[in-house]
Amino acid sequence: MDSERGKDTGLDDPITTGGGMRGRPSELRFARAGERYRMGKLLGKGGMGEVLTATDDQIGREVAIKRMALTSEQAIARFVREARIQGRLEHPAIVPVHELSVDEEGYPFFVMKRLTGTTLEHILDSPEEIRPTRQRLLRAFADVCLAVEFAHTREVIHRDLKPSNIMLGDFGEVYVLDWGVARLMGEPLAPETPDRETPPGETEAGAILGTVGYMPPEQLRAEAVDARADVYALGCILYEILAGAPLHKRGQLTAAFDDYDARPSSRAPEHDIPPELDALCVAATAVELEHRTRSARALGDGVQRYLDGDRDTARRERLAAEQLDLARAALAADDEPVTLSSSIRRPIGDARRRTAMQHASRALALDPNATEAANLVGRLILEPSRETPREVVAELELMDVANLRGQAKLAVIAFLITLGFVPIIWWVGIRNPLHVSLFAGAALLNAIIASVLARSTRRLSNSLLYMIVAAGVVMVATVSRVFTPFLVTPGLAAALVLSYCLHPRFGRWWLLGLVMSTGAIVPWLLELAGVINRTMKGVDGQLVLYNDSSQLLMPQSEIALALYTIALVIMVGAVARTTARTLREARRIAHMQAWHLRQLVPIPS
Repeated sequence: MDSERGKDTGLDDPITTGGGMRGRPSELRFARAGERYRMGKLLGKGGMGEVLTATDDQIGREVAIKRMALTSEQAIARFVREARIQGRLEHPAIVPVHELSVDEEGYPFFVMKRLTGTTLEHILDSPEEIRPTRQRLLRAFADVCLAVEFAHTREVIHRDLKPSNIMLGDFGEVYVLDWGVARLMGEPLAPETPDRETPPGETEAGAILGTVGYMPPEQLRAEAVDARADVYALGCILYEILAGAPLHKRGQLTAAFDDYDARPSSRAPEHDIPPELDALCVAATAVELEHRTRSARALGDGVQRYLDGDRDTARRERLAAEQLDLARAALAADDEPVTLSSSIRRPIGDARRRTAMQHASRALALDPNATEAANLVGRLILEPSRETPREVVAELELMDVANLRGQAKLAVIAFLITLGFVPIIWWVGIRNPLHVSLFAGAALLNAIIASVLARSTRRLSNSLLYMIVAAGVVMVATVSRVFTPFLVTPGLAAALVLSYCLHPRFGRWWLLGLVMSTGAIVPWLLELAGVINRTMKGVDGQLVLYNDSSQLLMPQSEIALALYTIALVIMVGAVARTTARTLREARRIAHMQAWHLRQLVPIPS
């Protein structure tokens, strides 16, 4: 029965049983202290001890043994204290202590878990291209903060935190090493005498315990310290991770007496250090205790919040890349490879442009630093489309209505001035009722139509368009009969065509010019055909003008022509100036929009 039970439980394994009765474990053979551990190579050496590799023959595992380098009673007490403090801190980031014992000479040593990894100091001293990423180091730093916070909850202050006392394991572990100068909170300071001269960068073995360059001012002054002393050291370590250089030169007492800029971005602007990490370093290394970060957990939580946001940033970058790929696909022809340059050079259809703009703008919104997406958005915005989208057409029509109202106000003034020439025409001797009434009626009709347009909020209808053109032709034809087709008429016709062409609803400019020219050309052709009386003839090599409707009076006619010339030039100038101002304002708005766009995205030249 016992035999069967032994088979079931595996108690007959040679590791757990001896050569006695099967199923009954034999006495384990315990090695004596000097025989249990076989020493290996030296792993490291500090101010108060050295660490060696060893093999635990009793358990059959690799361990690390720390033994004393100093032999004073004070050093022995501190050594034993370190082992006991480290042993009571059971945390994944604090190396567990397996045994505290004495060697053959009576000096204490303690056995720890054997670590495999690299110290943070070695990592920071290595070339930047082979270091772990900033995110990896910050994650390790956040774990260190939690381990230190755990020690603080057990009333333990490390007092010697520095990059050489932090190890990153080969399999993602993080460890806080060397608790040799740790102190319990509230424990009174005891005077201590240096055992030896300590090189810069090593732990002081005297009244000032710790490493200069990472100790806060109060620790450098040998005052009582609390958990915020470790927070200061952690802030220095965070600074060194970000800036790639220590905050204080090692071995110089700058932290206690000098002002310093604790922003890593000012030390290493090329590292693109976020402002939130700058603020964490400044707060953690504040000289005044009341201004310093209150706990290691608060510092670690700040770094973790940044990392959480940074992971979100990485996710946004991936999504932005996907949206950019969709934008390229929308621009690419079926038989061409998808590249940004080729898609930009080809004419872009409206449907593909709309799709590409949507995806590219999403990519830019997800990742504002995506240069390729910014270039694509900029080009799509600035390069005109082959066809105007319906939405843009509707907006342009609204703008045309607004411009037409402004032009109509100016036209009302112009036609009222033209209507004011009716008494002048009578004054110069033109008394033909038909001619005068046609001229006055055409000018009055145009003034009324312009007045209606000045108050209208609708687009120009075809009926109004035809009425305006017809009134203009009547006015030109009337003037051509009074002052011949080629004297006063061309200037009036040109001014009317200019004002009409300023609005896009009047269609083809050349057709409008031909229609308006009929007011002068048709009467002339009728004169040549003998249908109506001639208004000009050549007599003895001179051009003689005739007017059979009245007797032109002199100098009234000359004065009237002078007034007509002045009015025509001024009105054309006013129209041209108004048009130039409108165009300049449109260009200003367009350039302002382009300028605003360049502030958002880099527009390639």
